[in-house]
Amino acid sequence: MGGTKPDVVRCLDMVKERVFGLDEQVELAVRAVSAGLPVMLEGESGTGKTELAKAIAYALGRPVMRVDGNQELTATKIQGWFDPPLVIEKGYCWDSFVPGPLAAAMLDGGLFFFNEASRAPSEAMNAVLSALDERVLHIPKLDPIRAAEGFCVVFTLNPIDRVGTNPLPRALYDRCIWIRVPHLGVDDATRVVEARTGNPDHDLVRNICRVVEMTRTHPDVMSGGSVRAAIHMSRLLMNLPEGRDPWDPEEVLRCATAALVRNIKMKYDVTSSPEDVVAEAVEEVFGQKKAEGPRPR
Repeated sequence: MGGTKPDVVRCLDMVKERVFGLDEQVELAVRAVSAGLPVMLEGESGTGKTELAKAIAYALGRPVMRVDGNQELTATKIQGWFDPPLVIEKGYCWDSFVPGPLAAAMLDGGLFFFNEASRAPSEAMNAVLSALDERVLHIPKLDPIRAAEGFCVVFTLNPIDRVGTNPLPRALYDRCIWIRVPHLGVDDATRVVEARTGNPDHDLVRNICRVVEMTRTHPDVMSGGSVRAAIHMSRLLMNLPEGRDPWDPEEVLRCATAALVRNIKMKYDVTSSPEDVVAEAVEEVFGQKKAEGPRPR
């Protein structure tokens, strides 16, 4: 930490209290944001990209202005727009202008968080590029908005998501610090699930995380569950009706199926199903034969 500013060290400590198992990614992201460099957090769904961005903003004491990439996102929605009734009353001026998330972050010295960047049209992405380079936003009929001190930009990207996505502008690649955010291992995932759910049964939580990890490492699987699925499983098993055992393999299988099956993407040349993968993981981790499906009434 030689040469690191005291406020950066303090921020690192605060973020690490909220984000487990990503020390290398945390340090690089904090240094980049503190230096005003745009950051691209690249990782699969459920790896903690959003939590990392929020934790950094919290530690730095900066407001967060968020947009989520989708096909309806436009440059106007990001930058801001003129309110028609106010334009009629006052004309094109600051009083009739409604700042979008990007303009608000620049004016307030906040963190502009662009979630799922590849889901946005290229028009929306291009609207952010001038703010990255020049830290200036040009609004027609108004003076340029110049970024206040503290303004920073964090994007997230799911590299395996192909449905409903668009190629990122080439200009974005050399403007960002790219940080790969991996899935957490079992130990760190267990800490996250315990912190998020308050589940007091450490061994059960660890086994839940093992089940989830096995859906990612299974040879027939292209992508599997994340710590988010483990959180869901933990909460489901904590809220069983009185008298039912959260260690019962049938209960675990039902909860695991509900939390995991739709998150598992199989390889194209296999015959097994997501349900097979979940059942196999539950059987191996909980040490009993595969549970049957719901019994007919």
